[in-house]
Amino acid sequence: MVAMSRTVRRLTRGALVLGGLAAISGAAMADGYINSGDAWLAMAPEAKMAYVQGVNDTSNFIYVNDDLATAIVKVARTRCLIESKTTPNILADIITNAYTKQPALKSRPPMVIYVMRLGEICRPVINQERTRMGLPAL
Repeated sequence: MVAMSRTVRRLTRGALVLGGLAAISGAAMADGYINSGDAWLAMAPEAKMAYVQGVNDTSNFIYVNDDLATAIVKVARTRCLIESKTTPNILADIITNAYTKQPALKSRPPMVIYVMRLGEICRPVINQERTRMGLPAL
């Protein structure tokens, strides 16, 4: 009975993942990655939110080989997002606005836009964390 329940959950999760992938338009699929503003803008809002959540999780995970400055930025971005109650739809809007207000950025992938914009938005928190750890402000 428990094994059957696990199997059903796995199948359900698999179906949800496949459904989510199907929501991304063909124009936005570039070997699984979104590599430009045009591809980003072609995605459905739900796909943008899911994609940027993955970018967020990947960008702010502290790896054992991160240097101190990198780890501090990741901690600070996470703190900034929590304190400002930033949700995936807000993150998606930040990226969309960057592409629409600065068309020159369209050649860059959303990961670059995320790092750039969050660096600007979260600069005060990043500098607080850097100062707390004995590093100069940016």
